Amino acid sequence: MKRIAIALLLISACAQEKPAPEAAQPSAPTDAAERTSLLEITRGTTVVSRTGEVMLDFSPLRAIDGDPNSFWMNPPGDLPQSMTFALPARSRIDKVGIRTLDGGGFTAGHLTFEGSIDGQSFTPLITIKSSDTRQAQWFDIKPFDASWIRVTVVDGFLPDHDVRLFSLLAHGTELETNAHAGSIDGCWSINGEKAQFAQKGTHVGGILETGTVPMHFDGGFDGRLLRLNWIRGNDYGMSLLTVSPDGQHLSGLNWHEEAIPLFFDTTWFGERAPCTSALSAFDVPMAMLRRTGRFSLYDDSDLPRLLKLVPNTQLVAHEFRFATAEQNRHAAQQALDRLHRSGIAQGSDDPRQLPVTQPMRELYSTVDLEIRR
Repeated sequence: MKRIAIALLLISACAQEKPAPEAAQPSAPTDAAERTSLLEITRGTTVVSRTGEVMLDFSPLRAIDGDPNSFWMNPPGDLPQSMTFALPARSRIDKVGIRTLDGGGFTAGHLTFEGSIDGQSFTPLITIKSSDTRQAQWFDIKPFDASWIRVTVVDGFLPDHDVRLFSLLAHGTELETNAHAGSIDGCWSINGEKAQFAQKGTHVGGILETGTVPMHFDGGFDGRLLRLNWIRGNDYGMSLLTVSPDGQHLSGLNWHEEAIPLFFDTTWFGERAPCTSALSAFDVPMAMLRRTGRFSLYDDSDLPRLLKLVPNTQLVAHEFRFATAEQNRHAAQQALDRLHRSGIAQGSDDPRQLPVTQPMRELYSTVDLEIRR
């Protein structure tokens, strides 16, 4: 009986104990800050120089790719490091900012921002001291007109620690009506490999000599960005590129199959190179249609030919760059109207992949030619 009484008392005591409240989990960062930044690749920004990164997958392009979860990282134990960006239009900068990792271990410490009109003479804008936070941090500066921005990562939040920069940010107003992106037409060395492109109006085709089987490209240029489909044997994917206003530097992001973080491939850096041969013809649209049953019309100049070759198709328009589903459907219908073709204005409803960054929104906002099933 005594043991039973003791057991009942223990049960009663346990029942009266309240479980400790769970610690609040920090919410995942959104890309709201990145979407307002001039230092973002979909605005047409290009990396024109950099001193180093831990590896190519964590290059400065990862700090301007609009993704609050991807990052640049310095070579181990090697700070300071600098990176220079060309803007597509002269802009009046009134704020700069960063997003870094919290917890101290890889948190940024001091960073210096500089601006330039000519890309040669740079003026210090501000040296900031980061807080230990995962949120975007903004710093007011005296308004400065710039066409180039250079950022130097001086040190880490903790002494002798490496740094991860998720985003570099700049807020301001473009002072020129039109962007001045350079032409991709001609030959390049991209990450040390030969590449060649042909740009005629808004249409772009090209090849990258990588490995034993080359990548063939087809897509379009919108005045700031190049959005490209690519195919390489059985492999295929999507790319987003920019060219600096002087036409001498190229930056690119590449994905296998779908432009989602899980399928990210690598970053590309290109410099002009002499042409050694003519660009060979390759029918990327037909190869993509045979492989996937779908082709994104980043440029529609080839549409009449494709409709003749593949009559059992339909046009499906997607749009993700507006705030509401209604606005996206309206923009999708306008895209079909400009083609003077009937189709499905799907807008942002029923997306093939849910876009969570601005590069994803740009790549998936298109009219797709799809084979009817």
